[in-house]
Amino acid sequence: MSYSQGPTDIPLVEQTFGQLLDDTAARWPDTEAYVFKKTGSRVTFADIQDKATRLAAGLKAIGTERGDVVAWFIGHRPEWIYLYFAVAKLGAIALPLQAPRIGRSVEAMTYCLKKAGAKVLIMGDVTGVDETDVTVPYLCSLFPEVKAAKPGKLQIERLPRLTSIVVLGDIETGISAYSLDEVQTMGSDEKLIAEVSALQDQLSCHDTFLLVFTSGSTGQPKCAEHSIYSVYNSTRFHAKPTEGPTTALYPYLSFPTRVPLPMFAPGFAFVFPASTAPSSVEIMETIQEERCHSIALMYRKDFHDLLYDQRLGEYDLSSVRAVGVGGNVVRKSLIDRAADVLPNARVTVAYGTTELHDVTKIPADMIGDGTGATVGKVNPHVEIQLVDKDGRVVPLCHEGEIWVRGYTLFKRYRGDEEKTSKAITPDGWYKTGDVGALDEHGVLKLYGRVSDMIIRNAYNVYPAVIESPISRHPKVQDVRVVSVPDPASVEEICACIILKEGQSADSEEMKKFCVEIGMVPIELPGYFIFLDEFPVTTTLNKVDRKKLRVIAMEKLGLQEP
Repeated sequence: MSYSQGPTDIPLVEQTFGQLLDDTAARWPDTEAYVFKKTGSRVTFADIQDKATRLAAGLKAIGTERGDVVAWFIGHRPEWIYLYFAVAKLGAIALPLQAPRIGRSVEAMTYCLKKAGAKVLIMGDVTGVDETDVTVPYLCSLFPEVKAAKPGKLQIERLPRLTSIVVLGDIETGISAYSLDEVQTMGSDEKLIAEVSALQDQLSCHDTFLLVFTSGSTGQPKCAEHSIYSVYNSTRFHAKPTEGPTTALYPYLSFPTRVPLPMFAPGFAFVFPASTAPSSVEIMETIQEERCHSIALMYRKDFHDLLYDQRLGEYDLSSVRAVGVGGNVVRKSLIDRAADVLPNARVTVAYGTTELHDVTKIPADMIGDGTGATVGKVNPHVEIQLVDKDGRVVPLCHEGEIWVRGYTLFKRYRGDEEKTSKAITPDGWYKTGDVGALDEHGVLKLYGRVSDMIIRNAYNVYPAVIESPISRHPKVQDVRVVSVPDPASVEEICACIILKEGQSADSEEMKKFCVEIGMVPIELPGYFIFLDEFPVTTTLNKVDRKKLRVIAMEKLGLQEP
């Protein structure tokens, strides 16, 4: 039957990140752990221990307690790391906000903060240009209330739990926010530092530590809660002992679950490019300058763009020995390209979800041609089973929905008990919504998804989220969104539009409209087509998205890969 369990010979560990940082900083204080190209900072474990402890004490000084949610929206700079471990030391809950999800959308920011119940918001360097950038004007557009309150006394009716805002850099007169320097200065109080230190033995690794948003089947983002235990052990299994200094490019701090990895392999350092969404050129420049030995993670589209960049030959990438790829299915043609242009690098492909971290992984040279995407064997201490529509396990090599169980599983969807109970069975199986097959060797292959959700690059996008704002265009009568094939992102978004009678429009007008209304970047359609009618199902009289996708592909001249 289609069931497999990963190895269990290496036991799971119960420890908090605060304890891990204390131990690591004591043993290797001067070892370099994180390199930030934007600021030129080379951060050691001693730096993190000092800054994170004082920042934790400072957050405590402004009223942050164990279990409170601390959100931040900042660029690639050392403060990101200090916040991560400061929140862990305080026993609070981290919410690193993702720029592709938030953009400059007031609605998206408000929704995330409200759903998470954030008490503190830290902002700065949002677009990656200057330290203060346009943070304060953006802050005022988000919360006009910041002009009429004292720091720490913020009252926003639609966000009743948000009491404090902290900004990197200087604060303008009359703005109800702390500067990060102020908070760190408050954290120099020896009494508060002692309280934070004493707190470390009281915290539990099973507490909720990390919140990550993902799109769900209803089209609204869901807020997945992960424990320290989950993130800690998942990261630990990815760490490998190193001999001598080793550096890995880590392009995305917006993917926070691997951030602690240097703690598990002293001598191994992460290098962060200046931009939060680095171009292929910036990635290549960073690798060449730092002589990076690996790329810890690349989303499938970014990997594609790197491999096909016309300037690839201008950079020396010979130091790269390993690349991790995830976020979407990886075709053999892309692996063949990687073998040609990065012959020294061993590529590994991972399969996972926001709710589970990684479930399986496979060396790319084991990915073959044919139907589906081979994603490998199950990771340690994780179980998978493939079931039919009635929840019964299917025979080997038969298609079924992939269910997963193990320590990596998220705790719940925050504020959504009904969605949690629908996603997780009483005996702890998470229903991924993905369809695949398991062979006799325990190797998993993916075929698609149960839902019609679009996976664009590494982000889940639901059609209704895009259709609603586009439908507000005065010329639009109706709109439906489908996915179409794309060689880089695997799936691109296509908005199919029926215009009102007598109206005319083109793709440029629609793109401009989407930008003007503040549509989140990852949800901005790559294509717009205009139709007279939509195909409908014969029995339910609903729009047939499968037929609509075929029509869209024909009009755009696209074919399945």
